[in-house]
Amino acid sequence: MDLDWAYFRRLYEDLLDHDGDRHRFLADRRGTAAAHLAELAPLRRRERIPPGGYTGDDEQLWRIMKLYALSRVSDYLIELRPEDGAPRTRFFTEIGLTPFEHAEAFSPFHHEIVAVVQDPNATRVTVEEVLWPGFWFGDLLFSRAGVRVRAPRHLIDAAVATTSTLYFTFRREPRPTDDLSHGWGSNSQWRTSFHRFYADEDGLHLNWDGEIDIGEDPPHSLAGRPPNETPLDERRELLLHRCFVRTALPHDEHDRFPYDDRLTLATAEWPLPPESIVRTPRPA
Repeated sequence: MDLDWAYFRRLYEDLLDHDGDRHRFLADRRGTAAAHLAELAPLRRRERIPPGGYTGDDEQLWRIMKLYALSRVSDYLIELRPEDGAPRTRFFTEIGLTPFEHAEAFSPFHHEIVAVVQDPNATRVTVEEVLWPGFWFGDLLFSRAGVRVRAPRHLIDAAVATTSTLYFTFRREPRPTDDLSHGWGSNSQWRTSFHRFYADEDGLHLNWDGEIDIGEDPPHSLAGRPPNETPLDERRELLLHRCFVRTALPHDEHDRFPYDDRLTLATAEWPLPPESIVRTPRPA
């Protein structure tokens, strides 16, 4: 099969236009969708990024953009009413993704906070309920599991964690979201790259394609750009959770740019222990 990079875009657009039985709609397409996902197999394992990143001639970049379109299908299905949530789990399992819940312990790498039980007697963050499963594509985190957590306010502030802008995400009504497709035209937006978060024997790699390792203190600046003056702890919080969860929201919290940052961790805990940070130098 030739790399039809627009297949998942068409699937997303057709799904939005479909008013009937979503189970049947997705079931009728699972064989074709599975074949298209299978051709993205090189994304299942983390690779060394070429110096300067991929160019438009690299097939790997087109695979990354194609997977982004499938992530939009996931975002849309997450927004459906709870009683309609089953199509997402069944469809993604049947086309070749591996579901997970990780219900035993809270991990900001694996979990998206959807709701918070504020408990002043709690001493740590715990998972109260898994609201939707996450999915793996090999070592690649396709989507996090949505969870309700119990936490003291000094670790997770309920208002901040559930209403701050959710980055690396196209849609998640009713909260504000931000990804690199926002603001682009109807065709240009589909050239957005899927943000790759990997888990393998070397650690948890957040936004592997990011050019700035924020495990360094201070991080380096990109050539030709002014230094990022954002406090390092805020940058790490935003990349780890993909939103703010306890920081008093700055006036520009909806206008941050975490997409250049990357971070590798031995474990994803909250609060983030400094000793969990692993340096991951890039090729020169």
